[in-house]
Amino acid sequence: MFTMSIMLGTQTDKAHCDIRLATITNNKSIDEKLISMKIRYLISLCAACISLFSIPALAAEDIVINYEKTGSPRADLSTMKVSLRIAEFTDSRSVENPRLISDAQLLGADGFQAEKAIAEIIQDAMKSGFANANANLADADGDMFLQGNLTATEAKVIDRGGIETLELTLRASVQLMSGSRTVWQTNLFGRGRAPASEGMAVTVSAALDRLINELIGDDYFLAEIR
Repeated sequence: MFTMSIMLGTQTDKAHCDIRLATITNNKSIDEKLISMKIRYLISLCAACISLFSIPALAAEDIVINYEKTGSPRADLSTMKVSLRIAEFTDSRSVENPRLISDAQLLGADGFQAEKAIAEIIQDAMKSGFANANANLADADGDMFLQGNLTATEAKVIDRGGIETLELTLRASVQLMSGSRTVWQTNLFGRGRAPASEGMAVTVSAALDRLINELIGDDYFLAEIR
């Protein structure tokens, strides 16, 4: 009986030992699987990141505007009763790049951007437009000043009589100010078109022409400065 008890005890201990070994082995196997899964996940994540960063970023085509108003003005402002300063034009478009003309993929380009901020180009164009109309411009102070805000730009390619044509629309609000008082204000709409073969720079210039002509040709505006 004593011998049998010893044998039974030994077998029981061995069984318990086998169970513990099996449990340890199973836990080890589970841990190894978890580690293997984590490694595979990290490898997949790294591969995805490498693939993402290997895709070339779309870049807008750089163009130079160099706008100058030429030709006959819509009105002769040589008899203005006030001096006028062209103040800052701002940009309230929902774009991060102030130089961006359009991010539309047109004419084989991934958008277009100018050599400087579009709002600054419009401000300079206004100075050129008023100078072309013989306005009494002031570099500082002045009896009145004109300020504005670029609100939208839109570019697309259209067909005009079978000719592929680039079309750009500029929208801006302007205010004629006397000190802190708003004398007159309006929203300007300038749409320019040019054959696609002539490019975006020519189209921008055409849109600026329309924007200036709309302002200088406005009778209510002229009544305030003449």
